[in-house]
Amino acid sequence: MKRIGTLSKLKPGAADAYIKLHDEIWQGVVDAGHEANMRNFSIFRIGDYLFSYYEYIGDDFEADMAKKSALPISIEWQKATGEFREIMDGENRFIEIEEIWHHDF
Repeated sequence: MKRIGTLSKLKPGAADAYIKLHDEIWQGVVDAGHEANMRNFSIFRIGDYLFSYYEYIGDDFEADMAKKSALPISIEWQKATGEFREIMDGENRFIEIEEIWHHDF
């Protein structure tokens, strides 16, 4: 399993609309993520910042993400969510993150 994350920033005044969009997530987006072997997807808000995290359980990350990214539903979702956020490094890109500590209490 890979742990994947990204950091982004909400545009001024965009928090409520961004949250509402996710409260009403399109079923096709959920299905596309599942088909791409994405699990346990979470978005955390810290003020104007967003930390997104998911676990990848497949065998070919690049191929699964390329296939998902090419789907019309994924393109539309990225367009819709992109209106409300800025990617910190200028790229809309998830990266593998290093776990430095974990414990199941």
